[in-house]
Amino acid sequence: MPPVPGQKVTTSLTTGSGKNDTPLTWMKEEYRFLPPDHLGPTMDAPSDYAGTFVVYDWDRRDIIWESDWGNVLGNPAGYCFADGHIYMNDFEAGNIFRIGVHPEPGKLLQRISHPYFNDLHSLERTSRGLLAACSGTDLIVEVDLHGRVLWEWWAAEHGYTVTPSGEERASGRGGEHRNRYYHTRYQATHVNCATVRDPGSWPKAEQHILCLLFHQGKLLQIDRSKPAAEQEGELILEGLARPHSLEKIPGGWIFCNSLSKELVLLDDDLRVTGNIPYDGGWIQDCTRLPNGHIVLNDVDNNVLVEFAAPHWEIVSRTDYPRTWRMGELVVVPEHHEEAFLDAKIEEMAG
Repeated sequence: MPPVPGQKVTTSLTTGSGKNDTPLTWMKEEYRFLPPDHLGPTMDAPSDYAGTFVVYDWDRRDIIWESDWGNVLGNPAGYCFADGHIYMNDFEAGNIFRIGVHPEPGKLLQRISHPYFNDLHSLERTSRGLLAACSGTDLIVEVDLHGRVLWEWWAAEHGYTVTPSGEERASGRGGEHRNRYYHTRYQATHVNCATVRDPGSWPKAEQHILCLLFHQGKLLQIDRSKPAAEQEGELILEGLARPHSLEKIPGGWIFCNSLSKELVLLDDDLRVTGNIPYDGGWIQDCTRLPNGHIVLNDVDNNVLVEFAAPHWEIVSRTDYPRTWRMGELVVVPEHHEEAFLDAKIEEMAG
């Protein structure tokens, strides 16, 4: 990707011209369209590209559970814990899975899909269904638990039509996108995070959606109470360098300003209250621990870095395998911990 203002990370991936010989879009020739009640796989993830999901004991620095989904869920991405389950994206195959926790952690229970799904990033449970950021289609979409669209926001319908590679990109409304690859340079916004600002039950709540636009370096707020044509989004912040991972924390919000070597802290009114500088590489994600500490994920250096309030000094660094490019960090709800620990004990027993 070409450099952006405020960028402090310099690697071969972040300082290019934005022009190369890689195709901008192509068909996923191996994609399979399956009936909704089939778990899959809908496509085969190459062994050197397939991902995994792990549950990690932060105090003991030990993996206590790891997924074994094979190609059925080949590329785990955004996920959330809700309803006693895990909801998880398979970003490459354009699916969302409902996954069991009790009594059998990791059991795939349901596959949810829609033609609009492409390069799925963040995922959040709403009162009506699931809210997903579809980076490949420059789309934020809310679907019910059967995959029916409840609300959709296409960036191209609100002025974001030019890609970093210089092409005009129209809205993908009405099309089939799961079986096509769209390069990041062919995504007009690469919207990678969408979250409800005002949780509760629709329509009295969940009217405001916050989202991060990767290419534009913006944080927007979309008011869903307005007519669809007027939901262009209120600008909250701009001038960011490839932002990621907006998370609600007590008293405000936090997100990664990924290429500016910092985490940004906001109050409940979305005003900047401070930052946490970090002299490292690309910050892919961050999360707040129950003790108030904050952990960031430096994917260039394969390390998780823990900061402690109030001065945000570094208190630990935890390396992870060089073959991993870790995505999202989420704290496992306390009431689910025992299920993963029991599964670990059963595995050790034999």
